[in-house]
Amino acid sequence: MRPTKSRGTKSHTEISAPRSTKSKNRGSKPGHGLGNQVIWGQHAAIAALENPKRTIHHVYASPKTAARLKIESLAAQKKAKLDILDPSELDRLLPDGTSHQGLAVSCAPLPQTFLDEITSPAKGLILVLDQITDPHNVGAMFRLAKAFNAKAVIMQSRHAPPLFGATAKVAVGTLETVPTVLVTNIANTLLSLQNAGWRVTGLAGEANISLEQAFQRSDAEVVVMGAEGPGLRPRVRDCCDQLAKIPMPGGAESLNVSTAAAIALYEAVRNLA
Repeated sequence: MRPTKSRGTKSHTEISAPRSTKSKNRGSKPGHGLGNQVIWGQHAAIAALENPKRTIHHVYASPKTAARLKIESLAAQKKAKLDILDPSELDRLLPDGTSHQGLAVSCAPLPQTFLDEITSPAKGLILVLDQITDPHNVGAMFRLAKAFNAKAVIMQSRHAPPLFGATAKVAVGTLETVPTVLVTNIANTLLSLQNAGWRVTGLAGEANISLEQAFQRSDAEVVVMGAEGPGLRPRVRDCCDQLAKIPMPGGAESLNVSTAAAIALYEAVRNLA
């Protein structure tokens, strides 16, 4: 596949797949409105290119990045169009301040993972995010889920950031390997998990027991994290088997949600039967 030089227009949220042209010199112009996801950053984009489940429409790379990472070969394997761009052209294509590292891909969403695919057998760890909307926090959660070998991350299909762009960049490729289950109702999902044999623990600063007390020997643990500030919503709290807190003898009022999740996941994994 022959890479082409391309100019592009700026998009605040996405790059749509450019139309091909017959002219070798004119190249293609990314536009708007086709709804393709965009993943940028070398780790995230390479992981997407190497994921057999991910359909890639178009690859954009700087000359140095394309040569060093053998991008032409990866694009050809995916049957994706490839444009070689100056870094300044990539800057214009992507949102302001994007750290693209000379590489971006427009792609299709990953195939959906359903709840019943991860609940049986009831063994291991699942991370649930209750309306956490910051893409950097959500991206960090996927890295944690991968680090602690979680079976999946469960999120609401709304009130959550899109699983591309900044989220994918922070997740550094783990979006491609950690199954994501999108649900319409977190509380009902927790009840389904309980019925399938999972113990559900929500983190709450006002809880009466510590994580160490909560995570006694168990085969199947669900850790539920709420948004910074509001925390867990009332019905989500009510649908947890228990609420637990992180002891903070130094007196800090709260922790960043991804920091709190790291502590909770470590404690949960340490006590898995």
